[in-house]
Amino acid sequence: MTKQTIMAIAIAAIACAAWASSASAAKHKHRAPAPAVQAEVIPGVNPMTNSPPIPAVANPAPVTHQPGVNPM
Repeated sequence: MTKQTIMAIAIAAIACAAWASSASAAKHKHRAPAPAVQAEVIPGVNPMTNSPPIPAVANPAPVTHQPGVNPM
């Protein structure tokens, strides 16, 4: 009786896990990449352009400890 109960619980758990993974896989959608950002003009007294993000530097400088007081 105990062995049958344990087997029934194990089979139910495996079936539940398999159903949940297939259900979540069916709803997974891939998003299309966002279009390239163009510079837009911001209106106002001092008009300026909102430029797109720039790529990271090729050779960043290493972080070094600077003596003194940190004002932040």
